[in-house]
Amino acid sequence: MGDDSASEIVSTGLKYAWVVNGLVVKKEVEMDLEFTISGQQWIGVAIGAVLYMVLSMIWYMPKVFGNRWMAGEGLTEEDLQGAGTPIIYVITFVMALVSNVVIALILSNVGGGFANGLIVGLLLGIGVAGMAIAPHYMFANKNNLVLIQAGHAGVLITVSGAVIGALT
Repeated sequence: MGDDSASEIVSTGLKYAWVVNGLVVKKEVEMDLEFTISGQQWIGVAIGAVLYMVLSMIWYMPKVFGNRWMAGEGLTEEDLQGAGTPIIYVITFVMALVSNVVIALILSNVGGGFANGLIVGLLLGIGVAGMAIAPHYMFANKNNLVLIQAGHAGVLITVSGAVIGALT
């Protein structure tokens, strides 16, 4: 890196060594990741995906966030007529299943239980999904939608984490 005070990480597979001021400080870290989902977790994945759909329908009801969302997007109810084709619901459900499988895989590695699931769900929901969604709306100058959209992802993933964790 050129600078005497610089440090870098040198990766060799799943083992890492820190290089500080040209001196190799070996700290081997082996990652022992589990990529299996138990039978109970599959039930949680399915329940989480169904809850994803149900909570989304509630979230976007006109009296919850639907009217504010439509106004923020510049849409009317007429614009949305026929927009909810069956294939969109099928694709959304498959995406919910994938999201829940990822949560289950993470919980397989950090440990289950309601509390762990809730924490993992919250970290992924707010810390990853919410923070990834927010800039899209901020740069589009739709700041009034940031909390609606990022909050939606955060709530869905947090609930899924809690459900899957409880069944792990």
